[in-house]
Amino acid sequence: MSIELLEAALPGLVAQRLEVPRRIDWQVVFDGLGTRLPDEYITLAESYPRLEIGHWLTVTSPAPGDEAGFVEEAREDIALAEGMAQKEMFGGYPAFPESGGLLVWGGSIDGDEFHWRTQGQPNEWTVVVAGRNDDWFHYDGSLSSYLAWLCSGTAVPHGIPPNFPGPEPVVSVG
Repeated sequence: MSIELLEAALPGLVAQRLEVPRRIDWQVVFDGLGTRLPDEYITLAESYPRLEIGHWLTVTSPAPGDEAGFVEEAREDIALAEGMAQKEMFGGYPAFPESGGLLVWGGSIDGDEFHWRTQGQPNEWTVVVAGRNDDWFHYDGSLSSYLAWLCSGTAVPHGIPPNFPGPEPVVSVG
């Protein structure tokens, strides 16, 4: 599973894994979004609260008891994405819920956005990075495998800072 790859790429992450998984009401999230989310993301969100890597990239997740707030934020992101796609300012991708549409899962402090490309079943979704300078990059793998690849130091960070995440990435949850 790619969660283990991510934990191997970010040694400081394992120490912050919750002993008891967070009790997120996923049905509220799935119903509100109109789709299930990838299993590895569910595992990540239950194991770690909001995840921040290198004081730069944040992976969002629902907070137990505020699943409706998470859905509301996601719907706002979707509305913005739809407007951008209509103006042909969305890297040539459609917005979710169209097949292959982009659904955001994270962002950077510089305004970069990290999306799932919602083609096929949720466990088949891949990653699209929308860099703040209109740099677009498609990674043909899951969220966790993308982060592991990026944090392992073997990836070329397309459109994101070349020194991210650094030799010893700081990771925090909260």
